[in-house]
Order: sequence, then C-alpha cells, then structure tokens
Amino acid sequence: MNFLFISILLFVLIVLYFVVVALWKRRGRLSSLDIKYIKGYWSKIMAESEDNPVKAVLDADKLLDYALGKKGLTGSLGEKLKRGGHFFSDVNGVWSAHKLRNRIAHELSQISDNEVSRGLNLYKKALKDLGAQL
Repeated sequence: MNFLFISILLFVLIVLYFVVVALWKRRGRLSSLDIKYIKGYWSKIMAESEDNPVKAVLDADKLLDYALGKKGLTGSLGEKLKRGGHFFSDVNGVWSAHKLRNRIAHELSQISDNEVSRGLNLYKKALKDLGAQL
C-alpha cells in the first residue's frame, strides 16, 4: 500500500515539475500574435518617422514597453529595463534610446535627425533582441 501511494505521489510530482518548467519557458517568449502586432506597429512608426520623427521615437519607446510587458516584466519602462537588461545585446544602447525619449518628453531642446535615426535603430535592435522579427 505504501509503495503504491509513493509511486502515485512521485508520478504526480514529476508531471507537475514538467508542467511548471514548460510554463516557465513559455513565459519569456513573444507569441506569434505579439510578434505580428509589433511588426505592424513598427511599420507604422517607420512610415511616420519622416513626417514626425519626434512622435516616432515616442511611439518606439511605447512599443518597447509593450514588448517587455509581454515578456512578463512590470512597472515603468525604466524598471523593466533594470530587471530585463539581460535580454539585450546592447543594454547601454537601449538606455540611450530611452533617454532620448525622455529628452523629447521633458525638455524643450531640439533633437537632430541623426539622434532620431540612431534612437530608432537602437529601438529596432532592442525589439529584435526580444524576439520581434523586424
């Protein structure tokens, strides 16, 4: 009787372990719908970048925030970047792009076309690092 109980308990624990591992691995991936949304939104950002480059940077920042949220991170984008820095091949570049967004949002200084272009390229690289196939 004890052997049967222990066998059943062991079986249940093994199944539970594999379920938890599978869910844990899936948690960090973008779904195909998320990737499709990100690609579509990125296309809109690129289309508007020529007419309104400042808005394009602001929208790229929002898109990065969205993608990090889909990866399971919570809080402000700054908090997500602190906790999710390991996702990025160039975490300093991601911070640089986010700081550009903050300059746009909070300062009256002019932003050059080169800064916008560099910032958008950094956002694109960050989104690729997260699994968006741009």
